Amino acid sequence: MKLIYWCCVDEDGASSSYNIREATKKAALKERDSEGPEWAARYSEPFKVVVQYDSGLDLLKQCLGEGGIWEYPR
Repeated sequence: MKLIYWCCVDEDGASSSYNIREATKKAALKERDSEGPEWAARYSEPFKVVVQYDSGLDLLKQCLGEGGIWEYPR
């Protein structure tokens, strides 16, 4: 199976839990730009993340495992 989402990385060095994650690029841009230009400047341009997994448990293990899911543009 495949999970696809769009991510904008919080480039202020905060935890990755503050990254923006949305189902579409349009939604990620809207969220990033929602608080004005200074807020938007904190975040990267949206990029697509694709996670391959075999089952719900496999996905959970990838998310919670050491290093988590790699969410930076390659």
